[in-house]
Amino acid sequence: MRMLVPMALLATVYGAVLAGLVLAGVPLYAVAGIAGAVLLVQWLSTERVARRITGARFVSAEQEPELHAVLDRLCALTGQDKPRLALSPSPAPNAYTVGRSRRGATIIVTRGLRERLTPDELAAVLAHEMAHIQHRDVAVMTLASSFAIFMAWIAKTTGRTALEAPGLFFEEFPFGLLIGLSVLLGAGALGLASFVAHLPLRALSRARELAADRAAADLLGQPGLLASALLKIHEADGIPLTDLRRGVPALGLVACRTRKGSLMATHPHVHVRVERLLAR
Repeated sequence: MRMLVPMALLATVYGAVLAGLVLAGVPLYAVAGIAGAVLLVQWLSTERVARRITGARFVSAEQEPELHAVLDRLCALTGQDKPRLALSPSPAPNAYTVGRSRRGATIIVTRGLRERLTPDELAAVLAHEMAHIQHRDVAVMTLASSFAIFMAWIAKTTGRTALEAPGLFFEEFPFGLLIGLSVLLGAGALGLASFVAHLPLRALSRARELAADRAAADLLGQPGLLASALLKIHEADGIPLTDLRRGVPALGLVACRTRKGSLMATHPHVHVRVERLLAR
């Protein structure tokens, strides 16, 4: 139910936007083409963009024998294919899972995470990321968030262009004014639709994080390890003030600071996660 309800709400929002475009006179084949192009671009580019944003580089077993040994052990326990491993120079402690499939996934570990956690806590974090791969969470979130991200980008770009270069839309009166106002109204509507779509998206993300926590705890049989890692990361200087993913649907261990119970949070509050882990 934690997945079905958000997905149903998301489908309703997307369906309303697509229906609105058709009713506004956009040909159905054009709407279908745009939708297909958005999905294809997100599907093919997410991992590359995530690695570029985080500055991550692939590392071999010779370069990082300890992390690779942990991944080998986790793969032996779960029967999963071994994901690629990449290291990011970011000082913010975090780990990300990107990729389109179980066989083509990549786990990104930041320098800050390696320096802050013990080897056992790192193993718990990697087990959490392996759970995301096992559950196909990256593929689900990529497909689910594609249109919301695209609508937000279109709204921001169009609205900024209309305000910064009014001559493009407001040259002639009254027709230019009407066109300009229509553009701003359309950008506002897309922005609102994107905001509404992000509400079930964030709920879906929080549900997948709790599921990954639970799977990692069950796999290692030591829920306290992941709880300890989360508490260390959430110390005063640990959590980044901004989300390094910048809209890319990469699943991270933690996100930027949010209030407890926030509807726009991508992750449950740390106290909720730790309480559920220690209650297992």
